[in-house]
This record gives sequence, C-alpha cells and structure tokens, in this order.
Amino acid sequence: MTEVNFPSGPSISARDAAAEIAAKFSAAGHTAYFAGGCVRDELLNFSPIDFDIATSATTEQIRSIFPKARGVGESFGVILVHHKGRVVEVASFRADGLYVDGRRPEDIEVGDEKTDANRRDFTINGMFMHPASGDIIDHVNGRADIQNKILRAINNPDARLSEDRLRLLRAVRFAARFDLSIEPKTETAIRAHAHELRGVSRERVGQELRRMIAHPSRVKALELIESLGLAPSTLLETSPPTSLQRVRSLATTVAQSTASPPQSETLQAQQLATVLAAWLLDRQSTLPWQERVNQWTSALVLSNKERDALMSTLQLQITLPQWATFSKALQKRTAANLSFTDALQVFATDAPDAAARIQKDFQLLEKEGISPAPWLCGDDLIDMGLRAGPEFRRILDAVYDAQLEGTLTNKSAAKLFAKQLSKG
Repeated sequence: MTEVNFPSGPSISARDAAAEIAAKFSAAGHTAYFAGGCVRDELLNFSPIDFDIATSATTEQIRSIFPKARGVGESFGVILVHHKGRVVEVASFRADGLYVDGRRPEDIEVGDEKTDANRRDFTINGMFMHPASGDIIDHVNGRADIQNKILRAINNPDARLSEDRLRLLRAVRFAARFDLSIEPKTETAIRAHAHELRGVSRERVGQELRRMIAHPSRVKALELIESLGLAPSTLLETSPPTSLQRVRSLATTVAQSTASPPQSETLQAQQLATVLAAWLLDRQSTLPWQERVNQWTSALVLSNKERDALMSTLQLQITLPQWATFSKALQKRTAANLSFTDALQVFATDAPDAAARIQKDFQLLEKEGISPAPWLCGDDLIDMGLRAGPEFRRILDAVYDAQLEGTLTNKSAAKLFAKQLSKG
C-alpha cells in the first residue's frame, strides 16, 4: 500500500480535511468521493458545513487505514474519522435492505457507487464529487434537477418516502430552503403518505420543524406543510389548511434572521415561539389556546423554555389590546416580559395601528427605565421593624408600582410610603 503523509498542524478547513482523508483511500486503492449534501451545496453555491465521504472500502478496510476511527453506525458501514481537528463521516457504498419501522433498513448489503446513489432520498442529495478534480458523478440526474430547481425523489417516490417517513418533512425543508418546485409524482406521494408522519418519533418531527423555522425560508416551509396536508400529522391537530396570514405578515415585521439561528438558548426558544404563536393563531380551532399549547408541546416535544415562551407570547395577545387602559406601572411590568417585543410583532400582524401606538409608548418608557432595581426588598421592611408575613408582597408591589409611576424618587421616600402602607 502506498503511504500518503500529510504534514501535521492546526485544524484545517472541513473540505481540506475530507479531501486528505479521501486521498488516503485512493492511495490504498479504494474509490472515495464527497457525497450527498456537501455536493448539493457546492453546486448551489452554498458553503457546506460538513463533508461526508462515500467509499468502496469496507468497514474493516476503513479501520485498517484509520485505526483510531470511531464507529457510530458500523452496522450501516458508517465510521467517524478524526483528522486535524475535524471529524468526517465515512460510509461504505451500500444497498439498503427492507425498511420495516419507517426509519432505517433492517440490514444492508455491500454495494457500489450506483446502488449507493440510488438508495438515497432525493436526486439533489444523490450525487458524488471527486475531491481532487471536482468532477461530479451523477447516477440520478441530480445536477439537471438542481439546474431546473426541482426536488425529485430518487426512482420510486412512494418507496423513498415509506422507507424513512421523516423524508416527508425533509422534502419540505429542501424545497423551501433552496427554492425548489416539488416534482408532481413526488408531490403526489407526499400527499398520499402524509398521514404516516404520525408514526414518526415526535422528537425527530420537532427537530425538523425547528430547522425550518430557524431559516429565512420559514414562510414557504410552513406554506408547504399546510398545502401538502402535512400539518395535521406534524402538529397532531386536525384543522383545515390556513392562509397563514399572520405568519406571512410576521415575515415583514420581524427582523429577518440569518440562516444561522441565534446562539442563546433563550433567544432560540423565543424565535420558535414567535412563529409558532402566529401559526397557532392562524389555524382555526375550537379548543382553548392553552390546551392547544399543551398539544403542540407534546407533538413537537417543546422544551420548558420553548413552551413557556409560547404561552407568554400568546397570553400577551390577550393583554396587549388593553394596553391603553393600563397605568404606567402596569405598562412597564408588561413591557418587562421577555416575550414582549416578539409578542408585539405577532400582535402587529392583526392590529398594526394599535401595535404602532404601543411601540411608540414603549420607546418612551424605555427612556425612563422599564424595570429598574426596586428601592426596597423584604430585608428593608424587616429593618424598618415590620414583621414578615403575607403583607410583605402587597407592600413591596405597591412601592414598586409607585417607583415605576415616578412618584417615588429615592429609597427614603420608598420607606416612608411602605410605613404608611403598613399602617393601612
């Protein structure tokens, strides 16, 4: 076997790491290509995050070339190779056996590049690329579909969608993200198999939906979910297809996010909740919204943060119409809610003029301070000689409201007011 040595050094790009791994396979007499999504992304002029490799080498041969490689799906011929700070997924060419559980094949057989390409989901994901030359190896006409902006299941759409039912939602995500038209036979198959999505792990459904909502193409994705009849199986809620009026309007009022979701877990939860709130309000239902939130939480396996943000955003839709009747203190308390800004954007999709007035008030309140540190706390009341008890909360709330109103300007005035309240 010809030895290929690369200089050791710091982490390199994902592409270069994968190319160096592929070169080692070639030197050992095996075929090795970039495979799947990374090829698609390069043809679409996107920058792939990961580069996967498909090779003629068997699992044993992969391990002989990379002894420290770690198996993650060895029964499917999938190995993780660590190289210069990068982790590259390497899989042997294969043909899949029968799919019984609607998720993965019962077994696999050794295959070649053609069988490996034909086992994949959509033509845009079924191509290979030679790492050194950049030549495209296309056994499924994926390049033509990319050029014509078409999403097409490989070979038999019914078979492809039945094999892994999550492909029903993946089809939507790809079509929305890359602005593709779904080929008629594939669309027909999606409609026919839509009900089968109910049998998919709810965690997987929720994860797929999060990926759609985190991307700027979210409106098209939700439109496709509705128009293709996937919404009832996604949300486990039976309602007629909706026009998505609020979701559409939200796209023009919410600052357009990038393809990368916000890094903060709290911000991610609120972004998801904002879109889900608009979608929930768009969908007709006779059930109370609180019950629907519980239902959606189960259907999408929402985290506690996501559920709380959704509840808060929807509760504010009931509160905001009363804004003009609120005292300044209550307006500030309302505006201090972490979901307020996003909830106001949802409210604006239905009542833009009222939302604009609230936004103007909010800007004035911000100059004064929405949630200043309270002048008093429980320890202050105890130091004043007051006995701890249920009245503490009433007194502290009243003092803080007066502070928010601007009628108390210092701690001494707050203590005096608290004493007066304690005698009342």
